[in-house]
Amino acid sequence: MARISQRAMNNVVIIAMLIMIALFNLDSLLPKKNTIQTRSLLPEEAYVLKIEHDNNSLERIGQQWRQKGPYTGLTVTPDEQFSHWQRAMLYPAAEVPESVMNTQPYIVVVWLAGKNNGNVYAIYPNTSPVVIKFENNWYTLTNTDLDKLLPWTL
Repeated sequence: MARISQRAMNNVVIIAMLIMIALFNLDSLLPKKNTIQTRSLLPEEAYVLKIEHDNNSLERIGQQWRQKGPYTGLTVTPDEQFSHWQRAMLYPAAEVPESVMNTQPYIVVVWLAGKNNGNVYAIYPNTSPVVIKFENNWYTLTNTDLDKLLPWTL
């Protein structure tokens, strides 16, 4: 029977340990897929100062909200409008139709306290469900309707 020298046995143990380490860490060695998560329309715990769209806005005045723009007699109060922004959810879009990319979106900017740049949303209005592009990802809007988020677009 052949005997393995102490040095050869040490090399076998070292190689076996390296293989085990690689197997246990295999998921961290593989490239990660860029998975898009479901998220709320507004960042969690964010202090929103203003939501702007064209010449219209929803602005924070102390603890209250006010709507500014050329439209009067909106069917949604400022507090209701902000409530819809808070509960709106974005789900990753499985597929975006080509027709969506050829339409003109509503560009909405949400200004947050402590941030120099606003969050920019491209909202595609003539889709069902409503499609939103945010941070170069495509989402569908749930938990609210576009006419509640932007009541001046009617």
